[in-house]
Amino acid sequence: MQNYIGKIVSPYNNEGFIDSVRLSLSQDTIEIEFPSTERNFNNIKTIIGVFNGIGKITLVNCQNTGRSSGAGGVIKKYNVEYLFKGGHIHKPESIYFDNVNIKMSGLLDWTKISSLNFDGKDLYVKDVDRITIYKSDNYTIEIFPSHNISLKREFNEINFTENITLKISSLNKDINVWDYLHLIKELKKILFILTNRDTKIDDTTFNKKEELSITLFWPGSNSLGSPSYINPKITFDDIRLELNEIIHNWFDKKDLHTSIELILEKTINTQLSHENYFLNNCFAIETLHRRFNNYKLFDKSEFKSIKGSILKSIENDNLRKLIENNLAHINEPNFRNRLTNYEADFSQLLPENENAKDYISKIVKTRNYLVHRGSCKDIFEEFDMLYASFFIETIVKINVYRILGLKNKLIEKLLIETGERINSLYQSNNRMRFED
Repeated sequence: MQNYIGKIVSPYNNEGFIDSVRLSLSQDTIEIEFPSTERNFNNIKTIIGVFNGIGKITLVNCQNTGRSSGAGGVIKKYNVEYLFKGGHIHKPESIYFDNVNIKMSGLLDWTKISSLNFDGKDLYVKDVDRITIYKSDNYTIEIFPSHNISLKREFNEINFTENITLKISSLNKDINVWDYLHLIKELKKILFILTNRDTKIDDTTFNKKEELSITLFWPGSNSLGSPSYINPKITFDDIRLELNEIIHNWFDKKDLHTSIELILEKTINTQLSHENYFLNNCFAIETLHRRFNNYKLFDKSEFKSIKGSILKSIENDNLRKLIENNLAHINEPNFRNRLTNYEADFSQLLPENENAKDYISKIVKTRNYLVHRGSCKDIFEEFDMLYASFFIETIVKINVYRILGLKNKLIEKLLIETGERINSLYQSNNRMRFED
């Protein structure tokens, strides 16, 4: 936790200053405390101020979290969603920039792009070309290595830190800060799914020609989760040439996002129960199939005729309405049929002693039991339910990769390798359950 003392313009009348204001920054929270005689405890849109050690700042979306009283009067406390360092922004929604630089150290290990050379005696920096990983009509995204140097003269110490910078640059006109943030959030998701690396953002700096740069502090800079042993292992070189198409499809095919957000919940909420984790993955694969592999059991005109005949034969109005509602989605495949469409993937992923059709049946029965609390016959126990979740999650990711444009040869490789890792982990942990 870093603490700063400064002053702010009164957020109640925009006149005069409030002194002795405390600003606290941590990885997860931004808090501000200040004395005030105002009885108003509503949330505040923006607060501007100046603080020792940090300079001019703008705080956006300040939510009142409490108050305390003491000898100095009433102290108000607010949680802050965004902190802009480097200037005063009175209307954040009207601020536009021509580019933003996002430093993300997790990408250094994934890309293996480095500008540092050490020949055994000297350390030097070489020039490395920027790599354009995405280009649209409105902006480009480039990646390149960047560095931070810090000196500690009293210890005769120099610290040299290398990072990877993602640079989003506008092509036609400047882009609003909130639109940039939306792009950054979506980039973090697709990068986490592709790289299986930490997506923590070390620095976010917005730039505008001939003006001061503005650095953003926000809880959204934290990683979406930790790298997992069981996730598919995609290298940068595997998809380097396809990245433009992959990112384009991610932005364009928004129906993918729901399934990804469902499987990301476990990485964000590590306390999620095995049951909820299993159900999230079931919902994710069902949603993915409905939006990208859906089909009708009967021809549309044929089903309309069948439905009309059924409803015409029912004389009771209330019963007819009930049946009509129940027939609304009956022409679509059920959960079992949806999973069966992915049977080939299950066959490659599961261990050789598992029959894909039988395993799918067990997934369906377990899901039905958890949702309806019906029969518990032939369902997964908790330990096996966890690994069933791993398999389903992998099927979702593999099919997301297909939709994004990864090559079939790479997908086949990922299926086999990921299945071997999950099965190895299962065997190891299963033995440990029964050891004394």
